Amino acid sequence: MMHMSGRVLKALVVLFFIWGVVSTSLYLNEAMREQEGVIKVNIGIRYDNRTEWHNSTLLKRGANLLEATKSVASVNYTEYPGMGCFINSINGVRNEGSRYWIWWYWDRSMGWVLGPVAADKYLLSDGETVLWFYEDTSSYPPPKP
Repeated sequence: MMHMSGRVLKALVVLFFIWGVVSTSLYLNEAMREQEGVIKVNIGIRYDNRTEWHNSTLLKRGANLLEATKSVASVNYTEYPGMGCFINSINGVRNEGSRYWIWWYWDRSMGWVLGPVAADKYLLSDGETVLWFYEDTSSYPPPKP
């Protein structure tokens, strides 16, 4: 049998202790976030030549996509009672001609899926990824991002 020196044994005990403290801390942070009613979402904004990501954006549970987008960007929109909010511009980039802001969500089995409702009607889930895409809508449905 191998015999460990006292120093090696002490070092292992200290490493296991540190590992336990870090693991417990990470677990408790996640548990507290869940109890506080906070979710994390990933929000992308794709312009003509670049995509800006706001990963791990913290929001209150029950937040909708419009609220989430307003938390990371300057948004101009028009509200149509009963139908929802129509996005006119994001960060100063306005709808123009046949180019409009369209939103998509990521589905692991289907890839990018076109948003089914207005942004203020779509409630976000923890861990969800959404993308605003400034795109040509002259043919519908538009091509996936």
